[in-house]
Amino acid sequence: MIAAGVERLLEPYANRVVVVDDSSADDDAIVLYDVFGLYVGKEEDFERVVKKHPDRVLAMSRVLQPGLTARALDLGAVASVSVGLEAPDLVAAIEAFAAGHLQDGSQADLDNQADRRRQLGRDVDLTPREQEVLGLIVRGRSNEELAAELYLSINTVKTLIRSIYRKIDVTSRAQAVAWGVEHGFPTGAESAGP
Repeated sequence: MIAAGVERLLEPYANRVVVVDDSSADDDAIVLYDVFGLYVGKEEDFERVVKKHPDRVLAMSRVLQPGLTARALDLGAVASVSVGLEAPDLVAAIEAFAAGHLQDGSQADLDNQADRRRQLGRDVDLTPREQEVLGLIVRGRSNEELAAELYLSINTVKTLIRSIYRKIDVTSRAQAVAWGVEHGFPTGAESAGP
C-alpha cells in the first residue's frame, strides 16, 4: 500500500522523478524504503536492497517508530525522510539525495545527521544527555572515560546510566550495548555522537 501511495503521490512530478519497482530499477536508482518493513521482519529484504543499491537507499521514517529509522540507517540507509512529507518536499528530498546533498557536508547533510541523532532513543524518552551517554557506552567508553569526556562526576555518570538502564529495560552494560546497537547507535569505528 505504501508503494502504491508513494507512486500516486509522485505522479504529478513525472518530469522530475520516475517511479519503478525494484525488479526494473537500475544500479543508480534511488530506493525509498519504508522502515515499517523492518518491524514486520523484512530485515533480509532491506539488506538485499542495500547490497544491490549501496549508498542509494533513502529510509522513509515514521514518527512513532524512531528505533526503526535508526536501525535502517545502521543497516545502510544513507538518510531518512518522513513518510508524511508532502509531495513537493519528498521530490525535493529525492533530488537532494540524488545530487549527493544528504551526504556531502552540506547544510542538508548536517540537518539530516542532527535529525538522526535526535531520533536515537526517542522511543523510550531518553534525554539528550542520556542519548549521549548511551552512545558513548555503545562505543566502549568506561564510566571514568564518560566522566572525563563529558565533564561530569563519576556519581552523575552512574546516575545517568541507572536511568538509561531503567528506560531501556536492561540490567547490564552488555545488554545496554546490544540495545543501543539494535536501535541504531553508532559503534566504536563510526564517528559523530548520538
